[in-house]
Amino acid sequence: MMKTTDHLGLNPKTHLTESRVQTICLIVIAVFAAMYAVYWLRPVLVPFVVSVFVVSGLVPILSGLEKRLQVNRLVAAMITLVVGMFVLAAFVVLIGNSVTELRQNSDAYLNSVEELVGKFESQFPSLLSSVSSDTDQEPSELLVGDKKLGDWIESATRSGIGEVLAVLAGLVSSSIVVLIYVFFLLIGSPSHQESGTVLEIVREVRTYLRVKTVISALTGLVFGLILWMFGVPMAFVFGLLAFLLNFIPNVGPLFATLLPIPLIVLAPDASLLWIIACITIIATVQAVSGNIVEPRIMGQSSDLHPVTILTALMFWGMMWGLMGMFLATPITSVIKLLLDRSKTTQPIANLMAGRWNETTDRQPTAVP
Repeated sequence: MMKTTDHLGLNPKTHLTESRVQTICLIVIAVFAAMYAVYWLRPVLVPFVVSVFVVSGLVPILSGLEKRLQVNRLVAAMITLVVGMFVLAAFVVLIGNSVTELRQNSDAYLNSVEELVGKFESQFPSLLSSVSSDTDQEPSELLVGDKKLGDWIESATRSGIGEVLAVLAGLVSSSIVVLIYVFFLLIGSPSHQESGTVLEIVREVRTYLRVKTVISALTGLVFGLILWMFGVPMAFVFGLLAFLLNFIPNVGPLFATLLPIPLIVLAPDASLLWIIACITIIATVQAVSGNIVEPRIMGQSSDLHPVTILTALMFWGMMWGLMGMFLATPITSVIKLLLDRSKTTQPIANLMAGRWNETTDRQPTAVP
C-alpha cells in the first residue's frame, strides 16, 4: 500500500510537523519583535499606559461629578484636571520645603559624620595597632584612610539624597504629561458600560487600583508621620516615597524602609535607643501593611502567583525601568485575564495563577 503524499511529495505527518515548527518560529520572532518595539517606544508607551490605568480608576468619579454637578463630560474632565494640577503643585511645594529643611541641617549632619568617624577612631585603637603591625603602616597613615571613609560616607549620603530628588523630579515632570493624556482620555471615554472581556478587565484594574491606592496612602501617611514625630528631615518626602514604592510588590516596601536610615543614623544628638526605636517602628509599619493588612483586604484580587509577580517585576523593570516596576502587576493581571478567555491559552493563565494541576476542562471566565 502506497503512502499518501501532498503535492510537494511530503508525508502529511511530516508536513504537519514542519508547519508547527514554522508556526512556533514565527511566534517566537513576533514575540521578540514586539518586545523590542515595546522597549524602543517606552517614552511614548509608559505615560500612555499609566494614563489608561489612571482613567480606569477615575471614570466612576467622573460619572459622579456629572450627576452631582449636572455638567457635561468636558467640564467634569476639566475639574479633574485642575484638581490634579493643584495636587501636583502641592507635592512640589512640600518637596521643596523638605529639601530646604535638609539643606539647613546639612552642617549638623556633616558634624555627625565626623563624630561617627571620631568614635570609630577612639573605640578601636587596638584594631588600628593590629592592622598597623600587619601592614607595616603607621596608625596616622591608617587614620588618613579613616578620614577618606568619612569623606566617602558624606559623598554617598549626598549622592543618595540627590538621586532620590532626581527620581522625584522625574516623576513630577512625567506626571504633567500623564495629566494631559488623562484629560483627553476622560473626554473620549464612553459613558455607557462596557461588556464582556473589557468589563472584566476594567473591574479587575479598578479593584486593584482602588484597594492598593488606599492601603499605600495610609502606609505612606503613617510612615511619614512617624518620621516627622522623630524629627527626621524630609519626612514628607519619605512618606511620599513609601506611598509610591508600595505599588512595587515585595521589593518596594523594603527600599522605602531603607531610604531614610542614613538620615536616622546620622541625626544630630541621636542616641542608640532613639535610632533603634525609629528604624524598628517604620519597619514594623511596612511589615504590618504588606503581610497583614494588604493580604486580608486585597485577598487574591490580582489572582497571580508570587513567582509570576516577581518575574513580571523583573521583566517590566528591564523594559521600562522604575515605572515598569510600578505597572508590572496591573499589566500582568490584564494579560492573565486575556489569556484566560481562550481555551488555547488558558493553561498559561492557570500557570500564571499558580494552578499547576488544573486542566483546561474549566470553561473560560465569563462575565454575567
